[in-house]
This record gives sequence, C-alpha cells and structure tokens, in this order.
Amino acid sequence: MNMKKYLFKLSWLFLAALVTFTACETDDDDDDDDNGTLVEDGFYLKGAATALTELSSTGQLKVTRNEVLQENRSDLLEIFVAVQSGSEGFNLVEVAGAEQKTYGPGTDFVEITGDALDGEEPTLGLWKGSYAESTTPFTVPENGLYHIAIDKELQVVVIAKVEWGVIGAATPGGWSSSTQLTEGTFDKNSIAFEINDLELTKADFKFRYSNGWKIILDADYDLGSGNKGIKVNSNFGGSISALVPGGDNINNETPGKYTVTMTWSLTGGHVATATKTGDSETPDYTDTELGLVGNGLIINDTVAGWETTILLSTPEVANTKYTWTWTDVTVVDTGSFKIREGQNWEGLVIGYPQVTLTGSAADKFETNADGNFVPLESGAYNFILDIEATTSTYTLNVEPGGTPIPEHYWGIIGSSVPPYDWSVDVDMTWDYTTNIWSITIDLVTGEFKFRADDDWALAYGIDGEGNLTDAGGSPNIPLTEDGNYTIELILTDPEAPTYTVTKN
Repeated sequence: MNMKKYLFKLSWLFLAALVTFTACETDDDDDDDDNGTLVEDGFYLKGAATALTELSSTGQLKVTRNEVLQENRSDLLEIFVAVQSGSEGFNLVEVAGAEQKTYGPGTDFVEITGDALDGEEPTLGLWKGSYAESTTPFTVPENGLYHIAIDKELQVVVIAKVEWGVIGAATPGGWSSSTQLTEGTFDKNSIAFEINDLELTKADFKFRYSNGWKIILDADYDLGSGNKGIKVNSNFGGSISALVPGGDNINNETPGKYTVTMTWSLTGGHVATATKTGDSETPDYTDTELGLVGNGLIINDTVAGWETTILLSTPEVANTKYTWTWTDVTVVDTGSFKIREGQNWEGLVIGYPQVTLTGSAADKFETNADGNFVPLESGAYNFILDIEATTSTYTLNVEPGGTPIPEHYWGIIGSSVPPYDWSVDVDMTWDYTTNIWSITIDLVTGEFKFRADDDWALAYGIDGEGNLTDAGGSPNIPLTEDGNYTIELILTDPEAPTYTVTKN
C-alpha cells in the first residue's frame, strides 16, 4: 500500500472520531435545568411541593413594583405559585452563568403574627426573614396559592397565603372590609376564586388578597426625596382586563349582581372576570347623608382631612332623582377629595370617575389613581350632585362660588329621549348668565317635553301655535327625524319661555 495514502486515511478517521466524541459529549453548563432547557440568569422557584419540579422560565421570579412609589424596583422580585403542604416544600435557586446557588430559610425566617403584623399586611398567613444558601426547603402549613417575594439587596424573603377578595365603594363592605371570594379546588397548575350574586354599585373597587394591601420588607429603607420603605403590593387595580399590582381603582360603571372570578394559573398568571347576572333594586337615597371628605378641602381656615366628612346633608327628592347641594366650598390645589356617606368608608363613596362633570368650572378638576376629585385651581365652588336612581346616572355640576342656584332643574323626557319610554328625564345644563338650559344628544323620531325636577308638577309642552305652555295635558313637542340635536330651553324671560331644536 502507498504509505502517503495510508497516513491520509488515518488522519481522516481520527478527525471523524474526534467530531463524533465532541458531538456526544454532555454539556455541563449549570444554567441548564435537569432536562437540558436553557434558563436565563435570575432567581427561580423549584420544589417537589409545586408544579415547578425543575428549573424553567415559568418559575422565574419577576421584577415588581415597590408599593411606596408604585414603581418597579430591579431588586424586588415576586412569583405566585400553588404549594402543597408538607415537608417537601420548595427552594429558591439563583442562576448566574454556569453557577447555581440554592437558598432556603435563614435562621430569622418566621411567621409574623399578633402585634408584629402591620395593619395593612395580609392576615391569613405571612412569613418573613432572610434567605440563606441551603437545601432546606421553605414549607407551608396548608395547600393553597402563595405569593413569594424577595429583595436581592436586602436578602429578605416574604411568603404570604393568598385568598382573593374584593374591596371598595362598589362592594358590600365599602373600603372598610373585604368581601372574600370562595377558593376552588387545589391544583398545582391552576386555582380559581369566585363569588356569585355579588352586589356591585356604581363606584370603584380593587382586588386584594387575605385582607391586606401590602407586605413590608423594610419600613425604613431610604428611597430619597423623603420616601422610605420597600413594600410589595398584595392588591390589584387597573382594570378587570388588565390587572396591575397596586394599580388605579377599578371603576364599575353598571350596578347590578355579578359573578366575579380571579383565576391564577402557572402559565398565565392572574386573570379576572366580572359578569353581570342580574339587576339591583332601585336604591332609595331619601335619608342618605352625603358630604365631602379629603385634604383638598378647607373648613374654618383649616384643611379638613380624610377623617371627617364635612357639610353632610340629605337630598332634595323628586321621584327617583336626588339632589345634594354644597355652596361656596373652598378647595386647594395641594390636595383632593371625594363625596362620602356619613363618617366612615362603609357606605356610598363617589369619586371623579363615577360622575359626569358639568358646569362652567368642570375643567378646574381632574382625577388621580384613587379616583379623587383633584382641584387644579384653589378657590370657592358650588357643587350640585344629581343621582337618577333608576339609571344610576350621577351628575356633578360645578360652578364658581357665589353662582346662583336655580329654582328648578330642567331635563327632557319622552319617546324621542333615552330610554324612549317617558320614564326618565335626561338632565340639561344651565348657563346661569343667560338662564338658558341646553343639551346635545342623540334622539329618535317621536315626541318629548321639558320637565322640571323630574316631576310632572311643572312641564312644558306646546300650544296650538307651537308656543311653550305648562298647561296640563298640553301636546308633546314632535321630533320627525332621528339624529343628533342641540336643544335649548330659554328662560331669559321666565314669563315667556321659548325653545330651539337644532339638528347637528
């Protein structure tokens, strides 16, 4: 055999063997889990008491908000997970390149009870302390959903039992107490919480778990600018379809009976629903005392604050329309306020999102994350709140202080006017400088009348010549075409009222 050809063959055989050996060699990179799935650097939850028996992206703790500023803190991480009781528990695993460190409870990790439990923290099971490098697992005393959060800088871990409820002005307990949802069957991959026939009023609310608003990891940590503390949210706001930890209050626009659910899944996180299943009875506000509360109000040259409701009064009543009037109220642009029943948060509470703001000074107010009325200009204002109980329509008319209060409040009613059955007035807006009431609205072919104070004691139809008259049984005002209209009731001369109907 030719020696050159023989050596050439041997060289190729050696290379082939080397390639085969390299391809079959086991990758010992430690940021792979036991199944060889690559995971990113970070903290992970892993344990036989959970569905996360191996490292996976599903078990990675995610950056979350510090409740103090409601801004993400890069060192504050969290995860919700279903955990089975018993000794198997779970550990936290930190992946950093090829290194893995396993953590368990530190020597100071304990259950927080009694006086050590802050009044705003969850009450159905809360554990806090340090985490330490160890294979000793974290364990829980009962099956359920748990919220686990750590702060990497502080090296603190918290674990809280999660049982979801709702709280807020729209709920039976107001802002004073949660209404609990019923927890469904325990499953490591998914747990549902539900309540049926829940009465929700036209107001705002939030989801919160285990009667708590937040968990305090460190009360004194200096964030700068006078802000202190590292705290993780134990509530969701925002909206039903887009939940946000510690987010804005959720506005319920339509009162009624609801089925409300909060479902957690390992792969999808939390998803909420609120499905209206029935109507509520029309409320009677005759004896309801409403006033104003907040640190945006001045009474006797002093900031009123959030403890005491001022200017409490019962309404004027006209059928199912209720009117409260507060005149020459001094507000300051350094605070905010709400409308509140009585001297606590258990009854009716009305904020900016719940009302239709009208009047010449309506643009002097905006809202904030809590749904408060936020003055943009300090000064004195008149506030007139109308509630039409049958439709849960809330209207707040705002005028500068000193503005006269009208003798009557006018609206339109009829087969042309929503709800098109002569049952409910739609309020008009008053220009006190001209004594003209007006409204721009979509109407349908039919008839209507002007009516004062939601009552037939004073109503304008037309006479045979088309002039307004309050004579009983006067003909209705016809509307011959569907469309959007601007209608005016002109009371510049109260003895000779006129009107205009303009199709836009």
